Amino acid sequence: MGREKSRVNAKPRKVEPAWIPQIMGALSDVRVTDVIAGPCAAHSFFITDKGQLFGIGRNEQGQLGLGNTERQDAAVEIPFFKGKNVIGAAVGRGHSVVLTEEEGAFAMGDNEMGQLGIGGSNVGKGSSISTPKAVDLQQQVKHATCGWDFSLFVTAKGFLYSAGSSESGQLGINDNGEYIEGRKLFHSTHVSPTRVHSFFTKEPRRKEVTRVADVRIRHVSAGQHHCLAVSEADELYTWGFNGHGRLGHRTTENELIPMRVLHFRGDKNSLVKIAKCSYGGCFAVNHLGNLFCWGQNQINRLECPYPIPVDDLYGWNVRDIGPGKNHHVVAADFSSISFGKATNGELGMGPSVKSSSRPDKMLRVDGLKILQCAAGTAHTILLAADDDDKAKDLLKKLEVNDD
Repeated sequence: MGREKSRVNAKPRKVEPAWIPQIMGALSDVRVTDVIAGPCAAHSFFITDKGQLFGIGRNEQGQLGLGNTERQDAAVEIPFFKGKNVIGAAVGRGHSVVLTEEEGAFAMGDNEMGQLGIGGSNVGKGSSISTPKAVDLQQQVKHATCGWDFSLFVTAKGFLYSAGSSESGQLGINDNGEYIEGRKLFHSTHVSPTRVHSFFTKEPRRKEVTRVADVRIRHVSAGQHHCLAVSEADELYTWGFNGHGRLGHRTTENELIPMRVLHFRGDKNSLVKIAKCSYGGCFAVNHLGNLFCWGQNQINRLECPYPIPVDDLYGWNVRDIGPGKNHHVVAADFSSISFGKATNGELGMGPSVKSSSRPDKMLRVDGLKILQCAAGTAHTILLAADDDDKAKDLLKKLEVNDD
């Protein structure tokens, strides 16, 4: 639902917003197993059970990997990845990363800050590629995420790598890349993935910083210029830009290295099951299924520099979260819940609801089990289960969008 925003001065055909959830007709003949969107991105990907990759949305930097810069208003298969068995993908403002089972990671789109991680000297303004190129990382990548102008990669061994701009410390390598040339301040970039070696914990009262040994990462997520990582021990680390306290450390100071969020410690129930960045904040779900947020997240118009529970969803078993730029979506029990600002139907509540500071249900899909939810710039994607008669009946009542 929602619409993909077009670039300035472009004149594509007008696409009317979808104010309530609709079935994507272009994907009706395939079985989707993974949906990918991001808070910085106006394009999205879909992975099928056969390892195919489909894309939709903005493409002015070639971020869809189609070999051109034409916007796609309906999902199309990306020919480059046919036969490559795609296992994951990530989307940033104008770039993308795609993971394959046998041939490693590929990247495409804007490479001004080296965010594609493909190495070489093809960086700077206007440096974009529309045909995917291999990421300069000779290891199997199991997970990736993209921010505004940087990317993060997690290897099969749980090692974390980063590439792109380090201006706010978002690469996690204890360096923001500042240097002076003449009288101007610049920031260096990393065009090939650099290993993030160190993870730390800080006791707030004693202000002691201690290195955490042998941290292996299972999940990463990126906002505009901040990041989070969940370890294999379900510990949460954040770093990068800390405006509005989006790192959850009770401060607003940027962090150049991954620092543990101390709110999530204690017994297993207190540790993190799911965590994702929004554009200006973070969300996390503990092992009890409780949802927390911090930073700038459009909930009751609050900004908080440490995790607080989302009281409106207390008692719900949160299955997935889809943080966007100005709106967010949550899959809990047999409901889809959204909140935030919306101008193109991304809340899924009809044309009369363009803002909701409190979480509320998308009534049109209530009763469906949502396996995954994702939110990007001006759009929302839900992946629903259809494994019983009740679900199939509910899905039949939804309009099919063939655009």
